[in-house]
Amino acid sequence: MSKKGIVKDLARQRIRWLFNLAAEETRKGRYERAKRYTELIMKIAEKGNIKIPRLIKRSICSNCGVVLIPGITLSIRLRGEGRGSHVVARCMLCGWVKRY
Repeated sequence: MSKKGIVKDLARQRIRWLFNLAAEETRKGRYERAKRYTELIMKIAEKGNIKIPRLIKRSICSNCGVVLIPGITLSIRLRGEGRGSHVVARCMLCGWVKRY
């Protein structure tokens, strides 16, 4: 494996580890620490020149940076029926809304 491949693999491991720590801190109600962990995730992804996995990226509020956990920091609703239906995710801390 090349040196760049090793760095990218290490960055992915760190991102997963920091995301788990941020989720744990969010469950405990320590939102400032969780926000710091998500800031570090963004920095590592930028420095390592890698994309943040979709599952992790959608689980972080784009406005306040806290991990979105249903029932704690996230409200999920289904809007519409049939072909026009979509998921509406709302952060319970800052009110940010994302539609999928």
